[in-house]
This record gives sequence, structure tokens and C-alpha cells, in this order.
Amino acid sequence: MDHQFEDIRTRPDGSIDTAYYIARSRMMRSEQAHSLGRSAAAAPAGWLRRLILRPFGFARTA
Repeated sequence: MDHQFEDIRTRPDGSIDTAYYIARSRMMRSEQAHSLGRSAAAAPAGWLRRLILRPFGFARTA
């Protein structure tokens, strides 16, 4: 994993700007969810059934 070091963002009183980091993490999570949604929409029709039934050893039913 490639990490970039950056200065920690602080408020005028010297404390860490948690609101900035919370907003940033929400944006990253939203982008990941949208990416997952696009890939799931492009998946074949029976992907959910295969995902659920195969680990339990159920055979495919027509």
C-alpha cells in the first residue's frame, strides 16, 4: 500500500481538525460505494444466487 505523508490539518487552537477528516472519509466511502454499485450492476444476472448458494454446497437449480 502506498502511503503519502502530509501535514496533519489543525484548527486555529492547535487541535486536530476532525471535521475535515470526517468529511474526507465520508467522501472516500461514498466513492467506494458508487464504484461497487457500478460493478455490481454490470455483473451477470444470477450473481447473487451463486454468491449465496455455492458456499453451502447447493447445486444450481435451473
